[in-house]
Amino acid sequence: MSIDFKQEVLKRKDDLIADLTKLIQINSELTTFDPNRKQAPFGPGLKEALDAMLAIGEKDGFEVVNLDGYAGHIEYGKQKDFVGIIGHLDVVPAGNDWTYAPYGAEIHDGKMYGRGTEDDKGPTIAAYYALKILKELNVPLSKRVKLILGNDEETAWRGVRHYFSVYPESPVSGFIPDADFPLIYAEKGISRIHVQGKIDSDELVSVDGGFRDNMVPDYASATLNATKDFSKLFSSFLKKKQYEGSVSIENELVSVRVVGKSAHGSTPEFGENAIDRLFEFLIEQNVKSPVVKLVEKFLIHDIHGTKLDVAYHDEEMGYLTNNFGVIKSEKGNYTINLNLRYPNGVDFDQVVAKLGEQFSEFGATVKVDTHQNLLYKDPNSPLVKTLMDVYKKNTNDPDAKPINIGGGTFARAMPNCVAFGPHFLDKPTFIHQKNEFIDINDLLLATIIYTEALYELAK
Repeated sequence: MSIDFKQEVLKRKDDLIADLTKLIQINSELTTFDPNRKQAPFGPGLKEALDAMLAIGEKDGFEVVNLDGYAGHIEYGKQKDFVGIIGHLDVVPAGNDWTYAPYGAEIHDGKMYGRGTEDDKGPTIAAYYALKILKELNVPLSKRVKLILGNDEETAWRGVRHYFSVYPESPVSGFIPDADFPLIYAEKGISRIHVQGKIDSDELVSVDGGFRDNMVPDYASATLNATKDFSKLFSSFLKKKQYEGSVSIENELVSVRVVGKSAHGSTPEFGENAIDRLFEFLIEQNVKSPVVKLVEKFLIHDIHGTKLDVAYHDEEMGYLTNNFGVIKSEKGNYTINLNLRYPNGVDFDQVVAKLGEQFSEFGATVKVDTHQNLLYKDPNSPLVKTLMDVYKKNTNDPDAKPINIGGGTFARAMPNCVAFGPHFLDKPTFIHQKNEFIDINDLLLATIIYTEALYELAK
């Protein structure tokens, strides 16, 4: 069967953009998790986003399922074997200082701006339109196709875990539209590690920084007893370092705040860690507290775990990375959230044991909150070859090679799948940063690639 995939996508450009606009305008940041909250375990925003996406599918004549607000699917066909796709509708917090409203879905210079445009509502809509095109053309397929919609990818994957506990079937093949082109055949292991201890200080009252461990923090603040002129000292520090920040005094307490630049937790080298900047000041002023000493010795300005003696480099998958993503304090206790990602060759249990040994020097404890084992698929497999051939054809890039990443996708959640787009490596990306956007032309090209890829896998 001969299909002009490009022409079919371009015919539906306006509808695709309209559907994406609806989704981006929904603030689907996770608020709180409450399994007893009927149809909205992750909060009202996530419920609204899932309802909206399923309504689009229902309107277009697909079979849809909403699984208690945890997840859902849009399905086409009745065959036993199926091709699977998973997208997600939750987003990381918008953060601060956007040029355009983070939930405005404004289009400027051919780009749609908004949280989720590239991660992952835009790609999810692209994959949906690939399925919609095959349905509308009544293309004969030998396999059922199922687009699964997750609602908790950015935090703990509770949505897809619940989904697969109810629908445990595995696809014969599939892809996850939540990473990079040409194709991702390997992903680092990912963990969230909590470090907890006591502030135990006459000077440092509280400390706060970061939204999520998988984001480089773009702000950090501390409250200090005025044992010295911290206000003047912090103002001088900001000027000397050329950092952006502020200071205020209330009831003899000095509050200092410093600004950084967010980035994805898998690539901390692209951010400017505000927590590191805050602790530069606390260290410079010799603020006496176990947490200050701990950060100085083991964490500050070290994204590869060198100070912790866990650094590692794999020739194929690159460096171990450690993002100092969050610090919070309450009633004299602090919690640090680290986002540690590791390549082939690392024994994760040994890394955790080393961290526990190191941090115990300052009375801190270590707990693994979440851990996802690394993913590795044969780059020469039929699935990778099929998807790569489609990519090469539609990009005129015959020399393209599959790659590996430090990020984590739902490819770990479903067998026989790899991550596939939507980001083109020669283009900038602002996922998990302010001013996230997706280039409309890139979105359309990704949709063309997904449509032909889906056809090749399901025909």
